Amino acid sequence: MGLPQRAAFTGQVVPGQLPVAPEVDAVAPNFEQMSLNGQVISLRELQGSPVVLNFWATWCVPCQVEMPILQAFYEQHQEQGMRLLAINIGETASTVREWQQAMGLTYDILLDEQQAVAAAYRLRGQPSTFVISPNGVIKQIFYGPISQSALEAALAPYFS
Repeated sequence: MGLPQRAAFTGQVVPGQLPVAPEVDAVAPNFEQMSLNGQVISLRELQGSPVVLNFWATWCVPCQVEMPILQAFYEQHQEQGMRLLAINIGETASTVREWQQAMGLTYDILLDEQQAVAAAYRLRGQPSTFVISPNGVIKQIFYGPISQSALEAALAPYFS
């Protein structure tokens, strides 16, 4: 299972509060990042809604596999308040825009050209998906392509 109390070693610990770290049961590190459509999105401002945070790249074959799954899940649950943020790592807006159009993606795509958000989340590979509760706590982390059933199970507590 890894290090006990791993969040204490990978993030910030504030006495009397949950640690802020890219670990399960820790507060998700906040970021403000530009979306493909030019809007700045802050993770902190999305509190109150469950968030699926997916890190990906256009050259990543497993990412290609999961994009239609993410799109279908988004279409099914966006009206229930769920937000899906797909963070592209290190590619230009024009490359990502071509990909978005070719794949028919309608959820928020954020650009992390300098890979600052990827560093804050200490990525181990792509794709990686973080399920964040409405109160900003990471509840699950998936490494590799995610399935529809895994997404459904991870977010079931937030859908009535």
